[in-house]
Order: sequence, then structure tokens, then C-alpha cells
Amino acid sequence: MTTVTVATVVAAPVAQVFDTFTDIEHGAERVANIQKIEMLTVGGLRLGSRWLETRAMLGHQDTVEMEVTAFEQNRTYTITHHKAGARIDAVFTFDPVDGQTSVQIEFILRSHGLPPGALAPVRWAMASTVRDVIGQDLEDQKAFIEQQPAL
Repeated sequence: MTTVTVATVVAAPVAQVFDTFTDIEHGAERVANIQKIEMLTVGGLRLGSRWLETRAMLGHQDTVEMEVTAFEQNRTYTITHHKAGARIDAVFTFDPVDGQTSVQIEFILRSHGLPPGALAPVRWAMASTVRDVIGQDLEDQKAFIEQQPAL
């Protein structure tokens, strides 16, 4: 298992930050690495919501099906997808801090179905790349939120 964590503080209340992060349909408008979102379920983000997300990754386009596998309004949610025998969870956590919001993203890679240690040689390289990508995603969301008028 490989885990990468990034965090920041956004100058906005938890409800506004959570609403922006969970507005998946408009993610491509706010996050530079996301090229396209195609919702597979309707009715807002909730447990079981699914979508196709196309990203620019290392010079290539990559489309994966994402699913919300945990959800607690204004507190946390987990997005899960499977790729090449691995399960990838992104756990988003939101905590109030003096009228602002601490946002943490924990990226967890588990090598389901692969022999033990199969990903070990590439984990260190992946961790650095993943930290850069999700760190940039987080900064893009933060910049968008902080440019919005206060609620």
C-alpha cells in the first residue's frame, strides 16, 4: 500500500468549500489537469455517485470511472477507482479552522490482485508524481474558491 497526503487551508467556510469540491460536474472548469467529466449518475454527489473523468497524466489522456464509496456531508468523502489491478482511494477531509477550512486529500493505492510487492519498485516514483498532481488539483480548487464572493 502507498499513501500520499496533501493539505491546505482555504479562506472560506466548510459548507462553501465542501460544496465546491463535490460539484464534480464542473470540476474540469476549475482543475487544470481534468479535461472532461461525464456524469453517470444524476442528483448531486452522494454515496454511489459515478462518473467518467478524463485527465492529462504524464503527457497522455487517461479516462477512469470514479465512484463515491463514503460520504458525510460537510465532513468527508472518498472517491474510488480501479486501474491495472490496483484500487485507488482518494479521501477528502474538511475541518473548520477559525472561519476557514482545512482540506486534506489522502491518496491510497492498494495492489489488489497483484502479487505482494509487485508495485514496490514504482511506488516511490508514483508517490512524487501523485503528490504533485493532487497538490496542483488542491491548489486549483483553493484558488477558485478564494476568488468567489464571500457567502
